[in-house]
Formats: sequence, C-alpha cells, structure tokens
Amino acid sequence: MSHHPFHTYAQHVFVDTDLTYRLTPEPENAEYQACTVTIADTLWRVRTAKITPTKPGAFVACWQRAADGTTEPFPADDRVHGLLVFVNENQRSGVFQFTQSHLEQLGVLSTPKQAGKRGFRLYPAWCTNLNPQATKTQAAQAPAFIDLTPPLTTTAQEQALQTLLHNSHM
Repeated sequence: MSHHPFHTYAQHVFVDTDLTYRLTPEPENAEYQACTVTIADTLWRVRTAKITPTKPGAFVACWQRAADGTTEPFPADDRVHGLLVFVNENQRSGVFQFTQSHLEQLGVLSTPKQAGKRGFRLYPAWCTNLNPQATKTQAAQAPAFIDLTPPLTTTAQEQALQTLLHNSHM
C-alpha cells in the first residue's frame, strides 16, 4: 500500500502533529483500494472512489462478505468510526470523511429499519450541472467533503483533524 492516497493525505493533514497511523488492506473491494486505518486508537474504513465516464461524480463500493458468501452492507453497529473516501478527478482531489452517524443518515449502513447500500455515488463540490436528485445527494454529502486540491488550506487541515479525532460516532 505504498502508493495509497491515504499516505499523501496523512502527509498534509497530520503535519505538525504527533499522529501516527496504520493501514491494513482489506481483501474485499480491492479495486477501490479498500483498507482500514487506525489513527489515535480510532478505526476507519478507507476507499478510493472510481470516476464514472458516463455520469457525473464517482462511485464507491462499501460492503462485507456475509457468512454464507453473499455480500451485505456494513452494519450501523460496526466498530469503525466511519468511512474515508478519496476522490481524484483531473487535477482535483478530495476526501469524504463520513462518520457512522452520517452514513446511517444517508442510508448506507444497515439497521433494523433500513437495508443499507453496497455502494453509492459521490458528488464532490466541484461537480456541477447535476440533476435534482444528484444535487440533493451532493448537499447531503457536503458536510463530509474536504477539498484536498493543493495547496491545502489550514481550514481544510483543521476540519479533517476535527472529524478524525473528535467525532467518533457523531
């Protein structure tokens, strides 16, 4: 995982901190550079979204293998703090830092009341001319998005650290 986008992210976001991290590859969803990362005793899932040529935005898969071999959405009571999804398009880059609570609100995680999703579309702030449903989805995802297009601002760095370290199940 020497060229995983998380390494570049950590170089920029963790500057002037003593934070360390450990990436652990996940066998499923390898085409999305799936792994978990432990940061300051918190566990996050990590994915890299795929840009889709015929639709705006990107797509990410986020599922686990059930005991019977089928795939299923991650459960809301999973022990992770959230999902980091990296998006790179042309000269732009960003990360969605979804907390478990935000993923549950978006209907991504399975609960007794909702089935959850095995994947979903992402709309970074730079996506424009979206249809009404995509615009609504973009607005719902916006609080989790941090633009990492260089140069990274101090505000973006602080926002990233705030979510990673202080909002474990917000």
